[in-house]
Amino acid sequence: MKKLALFLAIGTSAFLVACGDKEEATNLPDNAPTEQNTMDQTSKDTNTDTTNAPYNFTHFDLDIKYADNKSYEVDYENEASRAEASIDDEVNNSKIEGNEATNTLVPIFESFTFDANTDSDAVIDEVLEKFNQPDSFLEVEIEIKFADGTVKEYRRTNQ
Repeated sequence: MKKLALFLAIGTSAFLVACGDKEEATNLPDNAPTEQNTMDQTSKDTNTDTTNAPYNFTHFDLDIKYADNKSYEVDYENEASRAEASIDDEVNNSKIEGNEATNTLVPIFESFTFDANTDSDAVIDEVLEKFNQPDSFLEVEIEIKFADGTVKEYRRTNQ
């Protein structure tokens, strides 16, 4: 019985490793900020220099809710060990992950002009515009972890 349990555990582990993570992205710009880089710099009491980075954040989460329980979601994380990206567009019935999502997201991220000090309404307006999302949403929520470690949440509801 123990041999069977060991065999099943090893087989399951091998299967999970082989599956990988569909959201993993490997085609990010070389100088894109990573959470580990910014955490190392922050822990040394130095300012994070992101002036040459293509965008100024390590995490970006967007969730837009529309009528009929439809949503548009973007998830992006860039950590030292790996990056993940996905776009789940229920309105247009599409979902892309990994490098395909990164290819879509990087040009949008590079076009952003806001930073951690930008007014909330301006950030939401720019994100909606750059992602070509209509104003007919019920609610939009954005969470961004900037390269300096600052985490900001933005939210707007339409009545």
